[in-house]
Amino acid sequence: MPSRNKRILIPLTIFSMFFGAGNLIFPPFLALEAGRNFIPAFIGFSITAIGLPVAALLAVERTDGLEKLSARIHPAFGKIYTIAIYLAIGPCLAIPRTASASFEMAAKAIGNDSGTAALMYSVLFFLAASAIAMRPEKLTKVLGRITCPLLLILIAVIAIGCFSHGFGEIEFPSASKYISSPVAAGLIDGYQTMDAIAALIFGIVIALNIQDLGYTDGKEARRIETIGAVIAGILLFAVYLTIAMIGRYAGSNGIFAGNGADVLSAAAYDAFGKTGLAILSEVFVAACLNTCIGLLSSCGEYFSKLFPAVGYRTLVIVFAVFSAIVSNIGLNIIISMSVPVLSFLYPIAIVLTIYAFLPRSISSWSIRLSGAGALIGSAIAAMGLDFLPFSDAGFGWVVPALLGAVIGKVIPDRNCNYM
Repeated sequence: MPSRNKRILIPLTIFSMFFGAGNLIFPPFLALEAGRNFIPAFIGFSITAIGLPVAALLAVERTDGLEKLSARIHPAFGKIYTIAIYLAIGPCLAIPRTASASFEMAAKAIGNDSGTAALMYSVLFFLAASAIAMRPEKLTKVLGRITCPLLLILIAVIAIGCFSHGFGEIEFPSASKYISSPVAAGLIDGYQTMDAIAALIFGIVIALNIQDLGYTDGKEARRIETIGAVIAGILLFAVYLTIAMIGRYAGSNGIFAGNGADVLSAAAYDAFGKTGLAILSEVFVAACLNTCIGLLSSCGEYFSKLFPAVGYRTLVIVFAVFSAIVSNIGLNIIISMSVPVLSFLYPIAIVLTIYAFLPRSISSWSIRLSGAGALIGSAIAAMGLDFLPFSDAGFGWVVPALLGAVIGKVIPDRNCNYM
């Protein structure tokens, strides 16, 4: 039986894989804009930024993988959707973004944002990430023991430096959405992290690491993963709250900015000067490197099973090289491409996660038509149309999904021959 010290590596590893640049940016900006309505806004944020990803991770664990989970809609859809998720959250969008996002913050510290510097940074970044990802079953030894503790220490240093200066008077919300409905605004902010998509693909690597720690019994391994996911969620809550309070500190001391990264930069500079920017850049690099390693490992594991002749390590190298090239087109361009793609894929991930926790006896047509409704609703939103209810909040897919679920209940399951 693995020791308690080894078991704690699982939640630390899960936390590291989730906590990237986007997770750093949202909480401080929410706190800055929410002002005195911070608490209800943060509660809403926690539901969708923590609860939803943890639920998605457990959903994959309960159904033995994303492909089997999505095959509840249709086997062909399960294969296509799974490949699309891995490519989007992998080498096509999310992996390159880890390098470009961390470079933008590092460039502020070194004072050099040239194309040459970006190229050199991406090469070094992906060399380090791919080298660690070569042993996916050993991620707990790097992420759990080294990079995650380092990340937490650096965040604590910035937070202590800011808080030691003291808080000023907390202002009223500066954004109208936090005045009228702060909980709903927080829900939307958390939803936009889209971490539930990443959760769907991380399960494959987390399972490998649990087995490597000595948990070979399937039932026990699932129990350890469940406990690890819950503890990781608690840790995410604590860290989100800490960096949100940095944003609250900034707002109470008259430090305002246009986005979360600028809020953190201004607060770190206010507390430590240029040293603060250096520390913050290390936070971004560590967070993005952790996420990149997790994504490279997960993609390598999945596609090596699809193409066993190619091999895991070759695929990791290919994904790393491709991602390095894409990362050099610039963060803004990557984000502009990723938002509509991930927005299209995200609603079905939520629908699948919900159905994973419902009884298996539920109408299979409800699952299929609910998924179809979510896809139609997200496709309408991707086209820039906003006539569906709740479209302005990013939830235009909800009503079509619910309608599909209701219609599916009246169709006999015997009319379907592929469940």
